[in-house]
Amino acid sequence: MASRYELRYEKRLQDRLKEHEQQGDRQAMAEVCHQLGAFYRDRGDTEAGVRLFRRALVLCESVHDKLGVASAYTQLGLLMERQGEFGQARFYLEESRRLNEEHENLEGLARANGYIGFLDFLQGDYAAAEKAYRWALELDEQIQSPGGQAEDYGNLGSLMAAQSRYQEAEAMHQQALLLYEKAGDRRGMGGQYRSLAVLWQQRGDLEQARVFYELALSLHRELDWQCGVALAEDGLGQVAEREGDLERALAWYTKALERFRHGGYKQSIVDVNRRLGSVCLRLDEHADAVMHYEEALDLCEEMDDRQGVGRCCKQLGDLYLSLAVDDPDRASVMLERALTTYRALNDERGEGAVYTSLGNLAARRGEITQAIAMWTAASARYRKLGVDDRVMEIDTAIKRLWGHNSSRVA
Repeated sequence: MASRYELRYEKRLQDRLKEHEQQGDRQAMAEVCHQLGAFYRDRGDTEAGVRLFRRALVLCESVHDKLGVASAYTQLGLLMERQGEFGQARFYLEESRRLNEEHENLEGLARANGYIGFLDFLQGDYAAAEKAYRWALELDEQIQSPGGQAEDYGNLGSLMAAQSRYQEAEAMHQQALLLYEKAGDRRGMGGQYRSLAVLWQQRGDLEQARVFYELALSLHRELDWQCGVALAEDGLGQVAEREGDLERALAWYTKALERFRHGGYKQSIVDVNRRLGSVCLRLDEHADAVMHYEEALDLCEEMDDRQGVGRCCKQLGDLYLSLAVDDPDRASVMLERALTTYRALNDERGEGAVYTSLGNLAARRGEITQAIAMWTAASARYRKLGVDDRVMEIDTAIKRLWGHNSSRVA
């Protein structure tokens, strides 16, 4: 629920927009649309934010305010990324980069590069991400922007942590934290505490990770930044899950999911639903697990995330199989869908996992020849990938099935 201050601020902006509309002042209208768009963006109303920034874009075009156009493109790119629409996000951010470079707006160019780098990072292109981040850092150093430099160092730290370059990552995050502290930017500080928590979690030091997550949570609660709060809660859930405290993990994940839903952060909703599905399975809360995986699948389809669709279909297929021993058709449909998806992606590891599950399904049905055929296909893919432990497990299951006509799974 919005605070009284937020409601007053919103009304003041809306009144100003009406006044400028009556005066026909399109430049002033564009500026207020930017402010209102940012207000709705921060409040989690993505649809309203997109609407206001698109209007700002049109107004800026009409008065030939190219830097205003670039700013609107940047904000639309960020909102598209929030919704998982990476193609649209990249289009808007590339347009922002082009306009800022054309008009020599180094600050806007730095921000566009940073956000494009983040898209590259999300999509697994680490080389492109590092190039964009370092370009942004070079620009921010040139214009002497401590806040921009802090953001760039933080982005580089997260990128390096994802590549297990832990010492470099820690140095980058500490430099970012120092700059945010000097600037008195508490939101930025909280973000770096969370990034350091992720780094220590990757290193396996869960106690240190918890300390940093709790610092991030405290700061973001104080600032009432709901996305930051949700990210810290999700992190604390991961720590609790790794420590085996499943009830506590469930509680943290549930809180994070509610906040991500409110803010419309689709990819985060998918990620937390998948984690909740896994925890619910371990707690034997199978109906809840199905609910979480199905929501994740629906969102992956909305975002056209084919890799995510394949993972969710595989997980649901296995879950349906375990829940409906006497009615395996539902599992069969979901697993076949997963297989089709992985084939289209040329993902042989994914294919191997699904063939294993299809073999388990056939064995459960007593279809011995089909089970062996599916397991053989799985073994071939794992052998090609050099996953020797899975090859041994599957080949052992095949021999057992031949020898004892057993329906045990691989």
